[in-house]
Amino acid sequence: MKRWRRWVKRGVVGAVGALVALALVGMTYQALATRADRRNFPPPGKLVDVGGHRLHIQCAGEGSPTVVLETGANGMSALWGWVQPQVAVHTRVCSYDRAGLGWSEPGPEPRDALHIARELHTVLRNAGEAPPYVLAGHSFGGLLVRVYADQYPEDLAGLLLLDSSHPDQIARFEKVLGKPSFLQAHLSALLPVLVRLGVMRFMLRFTGRFDELPPGRAAEFSAFFADPSHQSAGRAEIAVWEETAAQARATRPLGELPLVVISAEGSKPPSLEQQVRHELHRELATISSRGSHRFLTGTTHGSLVTSRAHAAQVAEAIRELVEVTRIQGEKK
Repeated sequence: MKRWRRWVKRGVVGAVGALVALALVGMTYQALATRADRRNFPPPGKLVDVGGHRLHIQCAGEGSPTVVLETGANGMSALWGWVQPQVAVHTRVCSYDRAGLGWSEPGPEPRDALHIARELHTVLRNAGEAPPYVLAGHSFGGLLVRVYADQYPEDLAGLLLLDSSHPDQIARFEKVLGKPSFLQAHLSALLPVLVRLGVMRFMLRFTGRFDELPPGRAAEFSAFFADPSHQSAGRAEIAVWEETAAQARATRPLGELPLVVISAEGSKPPSLEQQVRHELHRELATISSRGSHRFLTGTTHGSLVTSRAHAAQVAEAIRELVEVTRIQGEKK
């Protein structure tokens, strides 16, 4: 019995030692790779001071209104790799990285929609990008552009919500689908651990999750998605989801501002979750008297920006909205 216990003890100590060794190897790999990525992927745009920290912004094209692209949770400007060049053919277009994401420096908390909107307003002005703007927000970015539109209505020529989040979506999903499982609810808590141990970076290297993006942009996003600083900034935004949702919920109607709400078509027939999401999008279209709701055929939530063919549909929808705002401007 004593011998058996001794072997068990040795086995446990050995297993713990092996795990500690693997963790140290992973952390070292992560640190070295992160440092290399910072050298290998310099910012393609410029870093602009917004009051104590700098945000990365990249603009292209000529013409008015200027389209401003707002990415979803944990996103960055590289995700607009297909959309931005196609929009730039028709008008001026800017993508940027929110504080702490991508090439942008961390900013003060809380990272709620009001603070993000103020920083976006400042970075556009300090970068010399004058209004009017057409704001296009994907996913979580839809909440952010709604708050911007409410805070700075004089800046806006139009608004496009791309498979946007809805301030009431969590309650509505729980009502129809029930609360998420324990694993689903706590899975995001594992992500920081996987990132710091280099597991996320290792997985991305072999899964090619973002390979549908243009090659250079895919490499940039994969690098930053596996960066602990980027992930920390993304968590800081989601940590104040309730505050951001409340701020979006409190926004005023848009009046006659041109508004386009786009839904990803998803699977056929649509799942129960997709049905709820589409219902929420139809509601979003009613916040403007000139709001419209449409589906993009064959698309999913992510493919709207990562797929070249689907991003072309998004760019065309933005172009059409830009033309509507130009005609409206001429009438005034």
